[in-house]
Amino acid sequence: METMTETKEKRYGSTTAAIYFSYFIMGLGMSLLAQFKPEFAKLWHTNIAGVLAVGGAVGIGGIISILITGPVSDKFGRRISAVIGHLGWAIYYIGLLYAPNQTVAYIIAIIGGISNSFLNSSNFPTLMEIFPKAASAAGLMSKFAINLGQFFLPIAIMLGGFIGLPYRVVFMATGIFYLALAVILIFAPYPSQVAKAKTETQAEVPAQKHRFNVGTVCLILMGFTTTAAFLLWINTYQELARSYGISQPSTLQSVYAIGASVAVLFNSLIVKKGVKEIDILIYYPLITAVGLALAYFIQKPWILYVTSLVVGFFAASGLYQLTLAVLGKLYADMKATAQSWAGFFSAFANFAIISLAAWITSISGSSAPRNIVILNVINMLVSTILAIMVKGSSHKEKSK
Repeated sequence: METMTETKEKRYGSTTAAIYFSYFIMGLGMSLLAQFKPEFAKLWHTNIAGVLAVGGAVGIGGIISILITGPVSDKFGRRISAVIGHLGWAIYYIGLLYAPNQTVAYIIAIIGGISNSFLNSSNFPTLMEIFPKAASAAGLMSKFAINLGQFFLPIAIMLGGFIGLPYRVVFMATGIFYLALAVILIFAPYPSQVAKAKTETQAEVPAQKHRFNVGTVCLILMGFTTTAAFLLWINTYQELARSYGISQPSTLQSVYAIGASVAVLFNSLIVKKGVKEIDILIYYPLITAVGLALAYFIQKPWILYVTSLVVGFFAASGLYQLTLAVLGKLYADMKATAQSWAGFFSAFANFAIISLAAWITSISGSSAPRNIVILNVINMLVSTILAIMVKGSSHKEKSK
């Protein structure tokens, strides 16, 4: 006999499928612009640094909107946020193709960032509401869907090159997919925004003990570090790979995506078995820092495959999603709003880290790719320190 939870999950099956497909398309598009830097530099009459700057503008859109889209999602519903988000991303992918210069492309990228805020404020809280007893696992599976998209991206690019498919068709198709998802989610069922079942964290620790404290601040700041880690890698490894003698840098993307996908499944399993999210958030960034340092000191092509696997497994394995899940559990009555706090710094990472990478590229010349690696090492060490502080704060709260 089916339980009430199983019946609920089946009822929202179409919504769940649409959300995960949305994450899959997000994975495909996350570094799509980076794969075609020379083409867009020519299209917009700029250079590689200019294209990176446009990519960073997505973060600006997130910065100016995320603290608004969270409360909008909590007050007016997940559906309207999802529809707005998907429509906005369609404008982004199609609009970039018709931008006459870098300035217009920059504005369109800001729209993309705003759209991303609406999706983040809808999709993740919706999954937590559909799967209240497995919120962390549901969040990690969203990262798995993203990683699948990242895995298929280089395959799609190679197939497109083999059949002579221009990059414009790739961007246009991505925009059409987002339009289709917007239409589907207009009619898809959505659950109640207030979960009646306690999540695992809520059952262990009363939510009121977790009102704003040092641990909460550190979790919010980890929205930056956990996002910056993989954003830096997927947007800049291409130049690093070429400087190390790899003629087809996109092969690193597949290695990275395989590592990330396996790690998400592994993390989902160990979280269900009782491993604490905060322990993953401490050790994974530290291992990532070591892997990146190896890529800096060992200037050989093979090391980048090792580093890609390490970054994929330990940095792109759902650290940001685990951070959001912890925040969502602590503030169950205002999930989207609480998660938007970390989302603000995630969006800031989109802007600040990519803009910093563009600046380093413009002033460092041939040494820029390796300098960016060092920047990511520092970022991962900071993330480890923040997670340690979260764990220390949690112990203090429990002892009160």
